[in-house]
This record gives sequence, C-alpha cells and structure tokens, in this order.
Amino acid sequence: MRSAVGRIAGTASAFEFEFVVTNAKAVKRGDYVKVWNEKDGWILAQVSEIVATESAKSAEKGMVGKARVIGKREGGKMITPSTPFIPGENVYLAEDSMIAETFNFEKDGVYLGLLGDSSVRVTINPNFLVQKHVCILAKTGSGKSYTAGVIIEELLDRNVPLLIIDPHGEYVSLKRPNKMAENDFGVKPKSYADKVVVYAPPTSPFLSEADKELSLENRNLSPEELIELSNLRSPSAQALLYQALRRLENYTISDIIREVEKIKHSGKWTLIGALSKIESSGLFKDKPTDVRELMRRGRASIIDLRGVEPTYQTLIVSRIVSKLFELRKRGEVEPGMIVVEEAHNFVPEREKVVSTNALRAVASEGRKFGLGLMVISQRPARIDKNVISQCNTQIIMRVTNPNDLNAIKKGIEGITSEMMEEIKRLPPGYAIVVSPEIEIPIVVRIRVRKSAHVEATKVVESEEVEERVEKIGELDSERKKGFLSKIFKRR
Repeated sequence: MRSAVGRIAGTASAFEFEFVVTNAKAVKRGDYVKVWNEKDGWILAQVSEIVATESAKSAEKGMVGKARVIGKREGGKMITPSTPFIPGENVYLAEDSMIAETFNFEKDGVYLGLLGDSSVRVTINPNFLVQKHVCILAKTGSGKSYTAGVIIEELLDRNVPLLIIDPHGEYVSLKRPNKMAENDFGVKPKSYADKVVVYAPPTSPFLSEADKELSLENRNLSPEELIELSNLRSPSAQALLYQALRRLENYTISDIIREVEKIKHSGKWTLIGALSKIESSGLFKDKPTDVRELMRRGRASIIDLRGVEPTYQTLIVSRIVSKLFELRKRGEVEPGMIVVEEAHNFVPEREKVVSTNALRAVASEGRKFGLGLMVISQRPARIDKNVISQCNTQIIMRVTNPNDLNAIKKGIEGITSEMMEEIKRLPPGYAIVVSPEIEIPIVVRIRVRKSAHVEATKVVESEEVEERVEKIGELDSERKKGFLSKIFKRR
C-alpha cells in the first residue's frame, strides 16, 4: 500500500472530512484519495480544498485538506458510508484500479479521455450517450468541436449512423488521419474517409469540394418557410402569398408563381420576384436527395453549410431533421445520432427559426425512437433551454461569459458553485463531464483525435508564433506529470 498523505482530524462525517496533510508534495486539490471506514471498508473521496494554516499557540505551520466523499461500488451501485469516518484514520492516494471500479467506467464504452491527471480511462455506454442526448458547451477555442470529433470517431468505430450539421466545414477533416507522435491516451492516427460522405447544397460556394449535392423536395413549402427564405417583409405581399396557397394542394414553387400571376394586384410582382429567386437557387428539385441515404449504418453524412445564407441553412436543417424523424418513427432508417454544430443558430432561446420545432421534437421525443441528438455551442445562453435540459450527458469546457455561466448554472443539474469556478479556469482540452452514467461531475482530459482537426487560420506568421506553438506542444507533453494541478492550485 502507498504511504499516507494525511490523517483525518477535526470534523468528519459520512459525506466529508478534514485531514492534516502529512505529505504536501504528494497530494493536491482534485486528487482522489481513499480512507478506511469501520463499517463499509475502503471509501473513495476527492480532495476539494487544501489550505495553509498556522497554529496560534506554537506558530507551527501546516496544511489542512478537505475532501468530499464519493463512495464505493457495491452490487453495481454507488453507495456512500452509513457511519462517519474516525479522526486519526490515515488518508491515502487512491489507486487507478479503485477509481475506475468505483466510477464503473465501461471497458468497451465511448472513450472520452483520462480522469484528471490519472491514467484512468473515462468511458460512457454508447447506447446511453446516443439515446439520451449530449450537449457540448464552451467558449471559442476551448475545444468543443475537437471533443465532438472525438465522440464522432468513437461512434463511427461502432458503426453508429451519424448526420452532422456542419456550418463551417470543420468535420470534413475526419477524412484525414491525425499527424501525431506517441501520446498518453494510447490513440493511433486513423482516417475515416471510407465512412464519411460530404453533402453541400447548390447554393454553396464549396459544392465542388463535396462528394454529393444536397437538394430538397420541391413541394409544399409552408408560407412561413417561403417568407423566411425570401425575406419577404411586405404585409401585402405576404397576404397575397397566403391567398395563393389557399387555392393549391400538393404544389411546387412554379405552381405558386402561376397562381400569383392570376391575382389582380400591383403588389404581386414583388412576391413573384421573391419566389423566382427561391426557385432559381437550385436547392428545390423534383427528385431531391433521398433522406434515407443520410442515415446509414457505419456512415457519417456531413451537411457542409459553409457560405450558405443563414435562412437557407435553417430551412435545410428543418426539412432534413423533420423528414428523418418521421422515417425513424416508421422504422425506415437505422437508429443513430444527429450532430448540430453552432446549435444556438438552429434552436435559439429568444427567437424562433424554422428549424426550432424539428430539433425540439427530436430533443423531447427522439430517445423513444432511437434518434439521438448532440448539440454543440459556444453560447449556452442563446440555446433553447428545453433542448439543453433534455441532454443527459453534458460536456462543459472553459466558459467565461457571465450570461453563459448563468445559463449553465440554471440549466444543468449537479453543477456546484465550486464547479462553476473551475469552468472559468479550465485549460483547452479539459472538460467537466456531467452524466447519470458517472453519477458525479468529473474533470476529464479529452483524448487526442485519431483523425485530423481543422485549426483556426493564422493571421500572423512569425518565428515568435512558431516558438509559442512549440512551447504549447511541450506543455501538452507535460500534462501527465500534473498539469491538472494548475487548475487545482491552492488559492
């Protein structure tokens, strides 16, 4: 057994205890420790705080730690001790095997990364992850898209069907292997080119880079969809549109235009011009993309929306997600997951866009039919709270905006005030993971990707920049030696 790092002293209960630190170099805030309980045996706890003290009588300096009790695994369940800890009991650093057993990380689960500074692999049951939905929240540059890529790789390795809504073309890099050296995570480079198909609409300036063109059915667009697409703000033109649609059934855009032409009103030309622009976009066709092909086992279908107008983006998402959900209800497509990057643009909190209802429906009902949802955003305050609340697994990386922090605090269960402070300080690549599968919030060092990741374009190229990049690489290689201590440093 390892030598003790402390001894329980002062107040001790079944849920928390204080201990005198006897080996200050061996233990830090955030470490996992174990303590003997007379009734329940070895119990896992986590150091929540370490403070320096000085005795008033002898001026003797020392350190005192506080620990939160996690419990032990028994009968497949996490239990906490029924009796308090006894002052005088030694406190030891917990072995990785004990930590993994207590948290019950699955051997074949989705591999997110390592627990804190340990070598314990954090894994989550893939069925739970997909069916119960996921949200990834972080400020720009903190690694949210990178983390989403990690999960996508894990699901592709299990042949889970994926539909990825990609407004910035970030996930096309799944086709290329990562250029990496040896790493702490035991991950090797891998290309997913044989499993990724990229679609782009005709309105995209990047259509030539896609594998296939994406088109939508040229029938029965709603008046709300037509108004949003055309940015039609004239009340008289909107009234004429509704008048024309009342006379039509199973109509195309051409049918609407012909019907509007029959109306004797000077405002009809504004409406005809708006409808003609939509028709000429090429997005709507008599033989559209079969939505069934977007959700196939062992494939990730990426909808590359780079350069596409926002109104067309939301309509594409609305139409595809709605149709896909209907097909899934009828069992005509495989169970799978929809990944939505920049989700605050497609299901916003304070306004409504045409894609809102479709994504809300999947968030609230998708789990019944085996259709999962992963939402990713840099602005938690701007995402529909009903959608976030439906995500059972939350992965939160660094967030500093007060409004976003407040949204996280209100919308996610199990987040304490201490965790909120940690969220502000998390370095890139670290995340707080909250999931019923894990039972308590944990800090995870996200594993490296097997495939390549699209980096932000450099604005300045200089030797100084290159030197900084090299230093960042050196820091990354030092993570295993205690980089998490920089988060949990004494205050």
